Amino acid sequence: MFAEACEKASKFTRPLVISVRQQDGKVMTDCASFVVINDQGWVITAGHVFDSFVRYQADQNKIKEINEINANRRSDPAAPNNEIKLDKNLLTNHSFWWGWDGVRLTEAYVNRQMDLAIGRLEPFNPEWVKEYPVFIDPDHAVRGRSLCRMGFAFLEIKSDFNEKMNAFCIPKIDVDRAFFPNEGIHTRTIDRGVSKDGGYRMEYIETSSPGLKGQSGCPILDTNGRIYALQVQTSHLPLGFHPIAEYDGNSVVENQFMNLGLGISVRTIRQVLDARGVKYSAEGDESGFRIIG
Repeated sequence: MFAEACEKASKFTRPLVISVRQQDGKVMTDCASFVVINDQGWVITAGHVFDSFVRYQADQNKIKEINEINANRRSDPAAPNNEIKLDKNLLTNHSFWWGWDGVRLTEAYVNRQMDLAIGRLEPFNPEWVKEYPVFIDPDHAVRGRSLCRMGFAFLEIKSDFNEKMNAFCIPKIDVDRAFFPNEGIHTRTIDRGVSKDGGYRMEYIETSSPGLKGQSGCPILDTNGRIYALQVQTSHLPLGFHPIAEYDGNSVVENQFMNLGLGISVRTIRQVLDARGVKYSAEGDESGFRIIG
């Protein structure tokens, strides 16, 4: 049912690798997804993929402040002779890998309240992407429609940090093999009101299948491969069942949940793109497509 949709998504969906290094030298790597929406290199992804970068910026300020205090203590005979030690968990290095080597994100707009981010890749070669996505008409988003989520779940990446180059090194990713789709249906449309930033209508599409780790920022597609929403969250709804399970001779109450996906709808995405003058392809009023922007 979704073979054609997955084939389309594989042309415009890419992995986003996020690498961080702590003060103690420990390197950690996460993976998310993003969608290239036009031949100018504009992309969309989940806003929360930037959380580690926000933490990194805050940690850099802390490190700078502590280093200045220690430097002042060393130059002041009356100051305490003991130095403040840096917390081992402070982030000293951070890196985004945007699907291709040597590419960075510019003109970034991150709305954490909506959990949406857009930006433009630089440099960008339009020949890298063989087909760009089409956004459905928001009024055609109806409950019960079969949907597919296409991202990079279960992709385990181990980054290394090269001290001499002061840079992260990640292994080569076989993008075609790394794709992981999972299907479900549109269960509900959720309206969270108007955003504080820009006055956008925050509308979300709930799906009967959960978003998986690595699928944040991936497209949620209909059977024709058109973008229906963008995966941003997974919600866990309590079912009210509390079975008793035995573990090592101990009785444990297990709360049961239904895990559901949540994607920011094309209605909201298109509002943001329109407000920022970003070009994209949309489902036409009849059978064709039209370019917006």
